[in-house]
Amino acid sequence: MTVIEPHEVVSCLDQDKAAADGQAIVQLMFIDADLMPVGTGRPRFHEVTYPDRSLFNGITALHSGLAHGEDELDLESSLTHLLTVLLARHADAPGAVSPTLRPRALRQVREMLHSQLSSNIKLDDLAAVAGCSKRHLIRSFRQAYGVPPHHYRTLLRLARAKSSLAAGRSVAETAAELGYCDQSQLNRHFRREFGMSAGGYARTVR
Repeated sequence: MTVIEPHEVVSCLDQDKAAADGQAIVQLMFIDADLMPVGTGRPRFHEVTYPDRSLFNGITALHSGLAHGEDELDLESSLTHLLTVLLARHADAPGAVSPTLRPRALRQVREMLHSQLSSNIKLDDLAAVAGCSKRHLIRSFRQAYGVPPHHYRTLLRLARAKSSLAAGRSVAETAAELGYCDQSQLNRHFRREFGMSAGGYARTVR
């Protein structure tokens, strides 16, 4: 994994050039400054490359999610988590930790997730309601409710999906009603949480 700080110019490493026969394909990700921790100074990275397999796998999965049009709230939350891990493991001077959000702000975020269950809510929208940074929101929400906002919303959707499927709705209809791109996206979330597809669940309850 390669980390390039602002204003740095880094050429392709020799071993990468050799492996790619003189040509290399690089996927770049530019980080929003709002995701960086607040403090007296910005984090510093003293190396260009870091041999961190779990972080590499997480970033690879994020690129795949971006390419396949996964839900924006999920993607933004994954990015924020990966950035937090990157800073904790490899950066110096990560900055001060902000206090946890007040319960009222967190309740407003939770109410928005409940009331707009089928909407394509963005992390920016939730942070605006809470009046804080996206990173601060994710940390505080997890502390209060046990899961970050995107996972909380997924659990709400899946609970609603279970009820809809049990009532006889099709997987495609249920996915559309809950704001999923298609039924395959609903199935991926279903398998991740319950170990079976939405269609498989429907067959067990009808």
